[in-house]
Amino acid sequence: MTSRPRLLLAEDHALFSQGLRAMLGRSYEIAGVVADGAAVVSAVEEHAPDVLLLDLSLPNRTGMDLLGDLRKAGATVPIVIVTMHVDRVLVEEAVRLGASAFVPKDADVDELRTAIGEVLQGRRYLSPRLPRRGRQDLEGDRLGFNQLTPRQQEIVHMIGRGLSTEEIAAELGLSAHTVNFHRKNIRRKLGLENDWEMSRYAILVGLSDEAPTPDSN
Repeated sequence: MTSRPRLLLAEDHALFSQGLRAMLGRSYEIAGVVADGAAVVSAVEEHAPDVLLLDLSLPNRTGMDLLGDLRKAGATVPIVIVTMHVDRVLVEEAVRLGASAFVPKDADVDELRTAIGEVLQGRRYLSPRLPRRGRQDLEGDRLGFNQLTPRQQEIVHMIGRGLSTEEIAAELGLSAHTVNFHRKNIRRKLGLENDWEMSRYAILVGLSDEAPTPDSN
């Protein structure tokens, strides 16, 4: 009997990961689920999956960071990005860093199975529903960043690293209330409507900037 391909899921939202297990478990063996970005590389080494399904927004390490970490560790596992951050700039960067496929989280299970099948055959899969954007649009996404205070810029970078409000507060020695105050002002200055837009913006900024020097303002 031929063994089923083994999948490792890197996803921190329990309901979504449970749904993936239920839908994909009929066709594949689920080797495990990792909810912490800092544990993904070791989980890949431990479980030796045939495919890694990776979210871009994980606590402690972003998916973009992990793509680089995995390649540095010598991992050759095909990686399917499954994310709510559907953006052509992110797609281009993910592919450059070694991702084999990119699928939106609102895709149906048949599309996800197609992506997994393609990467198992050594091919690349990019969802046809991805927007047509170019890298030059990154500057447009970053409009207003230089108008933020150094502290606000620092917080944007920390959001892009996947840190929560509480983790940012602890790292900067601030209260959670103060961090939330900064987040509110950042959204207002940048014209961002919610935390999803803030997270997307922070990831995009992190693609082209080094983290700013900490500031006490």
